[in-house]
Amino acid sequence: MSVLGLDEVHRRIKREKLIENLGQRELKNPEGVGVDLRLGAVYKISSGGAFIEADLGKRKGVKTKEIARYKNRGKQPEIVIKPGDYYLVSTVEVINTPTDLMPVVFPRTSLFRAGLLLLNSKTDPGYKGTLTMGLKNLSEFEVKLQMGARIANIVFFKIDGQTVAYRGQHQGGRISPTDAEQQV
Repeated sequence: MSVLGLDEVHRRIKREKLIENLGQRELKNPEGVGVDLRLGAVYKISSGGAFIEADLGKRKGVKTKEIARYKNRGKQPEIVIKPGDYYLVSTVEVINTPTDLMPVVFPRTSLFRAGLLLLNSKTDPGYKGTLTMGLKNLSEFEVKLQMGARIANIVFFKIDGQTVAYRGQHQGGRISPTDAEQQV
């Protein structure tokens, strides 16, 4: 497995819409090997009851309430994350992962330097949609985040060999299934 360089990422953005809604900074002046993703929406868990059954059984998520969203124009809203707060956050950008790539998301260091932990995972080939991650304030202090702030960096790994495209419940950027569903 190898990592795609920025030239190849940009070529695939143009030809295959690898990433949609990417910020101008990342299109014109990226750095390193990945591109930054921005804070698109913030959700508070409003009630629990999640259940994940074994061996492709039923799955039920939590109920969420959107508390802030990125706006295409004008001043961006801000949220204050108090000590101990946990949110689900999603990206402005939409990822269209082909079956020969596996994106991995890394938190930007500005988050953990402020006491914020970004919980994320690899993204499977075939996934299409915004990315959803957990965000927890581990510090003793409030942290203010503006919608559209760069929160993560995505790196694409080239896969050697066969893959099976993602077909799970979160395809399309879905935050959480609120009713029990059969896992696929």
